Amino acid sequence: MKKSTVLSFVLLLIPIVCAVLALTGHGYGVHVAVPVVCALLIGFRSCREVSRTRWLLIAALAFSIAGDWMLKHRGGDTLLFVYGIALFFVAHVGFLVFCLKNGRIQRLVLSVLIAGYGLFFVWKLFPAIPDPVLLAAVLAYLLISCFSLAAAPGLRLSPPACRLFTAGIACIVFSDTLIACCEFLHVCGLYHTLMMPAYYAAHILIAAAVMYPPKRRRRR
Repeated sequence: MKKSTVLSFVLLLIPIVCAVLALTGHGYGVHVAVPVVCALLIGFRSCREVSRTRWLLIAALAFSIAGDWMLKHRGGDTLLFVYGIALFFVAHVGFLVFCLKNGRIQRLVLSVLIAGYGLFFVWKLFPAIPDPVLLAAVLAYLLISCFSLAAAPGLRLSPPACRLFTAGIACIVFSDTLIACCEFLHVCGLYHTLMMPAYYAAHILIAAAVMYPPKRRRRR
């Protein structure tokens, strides 16, 4: 393993420490530092090994940071909540485009995800969200989440990198599902407790996936 790769993995300790501090109540600064540092690490890795697509991940994390700010500062404003969902939607578009440029969608995974989240939307969320604009935003977000998660396993990366990236996107979808349960179904408790650890883990896992060297091509 190259020295730059080892250094990158060592630097991953920074967002991990920030996540621990954020979970123990040390404020918004360390909270936002998790995705910011992860984006910087991806940028660092992309500079060391020229990549034309990793900027999509940096852009996706930037939109994720902006969406998170909207949700944390919305108060009771439904419109800000919709804006937050829209920004996270764009973040998922970035993840999806990155995956499609470096792999393909797993159709079976996509079918399972759409079936499962389709039932969740129809049986649980549809009766609980009276605002049609908010309902449409949630539906669009569920669909893009299914597509980005189904595309992650199809990445043409080294197996460890692909697994880390897929786990990262899965953590985002899991965290968002918990947010939906708390926000619209008013089922919190353990759901609320797991929400932020999953959010932090998502960014760290995605950054860790980029730390791995590109998949080696077989010599003919």
